[in-house]
Amino acid sequence: MSSRLTLVIGNKNYSSWSMRPWVALRAAGIDFEERLLKFESRDWDDHISTLAPSGMVPVLWEGAPGGGFATWDTLAIVERVNELFPHKGLWPVDPHARAWARAYCAEMHAGFQALRAAMPMNIHGRYPGKGMNPNVARDIARISTLWTDARTRFGGSAPYLFGAFSAADAYFAPVAMRFVTYGVVLQGAAEQYRRRLTESPAVGAWSAAALAETEFVAADEPYATPR
Repeated sequence: MSSRLTLVIGNKNYSSWSMRPWVALRAAGIDFEERLLKFESRDWDDHISTLAPSGMVPVLWEGAPGGGFATWDTLAIVERVNELFPHKGLWPVDPHARAWARAYCAEMHAGFQALRAAMPMNIHGRYPGKGMNPNVARDIARISTLWTDARTRFGGSAPYLFGAFSAADAYFAPVAMRFVTYGVVLQGAAEQYRRRLTESPAVGAWSAAALAETEFVAADEPYATPR
């Protein structure tokens, strides 16, 4: 592939949607450039309409950002990258594992609304117990079941959901970070996996950059006093 890739993202501390393809590409060893548009900034106001056809991040550009070929939405980005780099392992090789991995990503993409609303991603923050309610607890239980089932059926001795790191792991990375922020403790295989995921190199690199950010976006900080 001759066109360079650029991934347009939002704040690393807050943007769970941006985190998913960034971690997937980084973990797969795919070269890309990063274009960070921080929320509530002049840079965002000046460039979002050019760099994001949908008005939202993330967006993957092939060629010049704003002038090349754009793919938006995290699932579409992962599938496009898989087409460009079919041997990079974004999806598991085993067809049954691959089907489950895609189903996991689709469920994460469309579901867990209670968890998203009550426990927004905030890598800086530490708010143990905040946001917990019965609907959130049900989301957490379902995620724990998904993680345990994948590890039991496909994980083997490797550390991730389907063995090697895949798009499914990248998709659940923001959830794992939420569990750290809000002090959610899982049990057994699910907790072991959460620890491995948060300690993985790509997730660690994103998290380190998130911790270096200083912006405060009130809409993403329901449990904090404005800095």
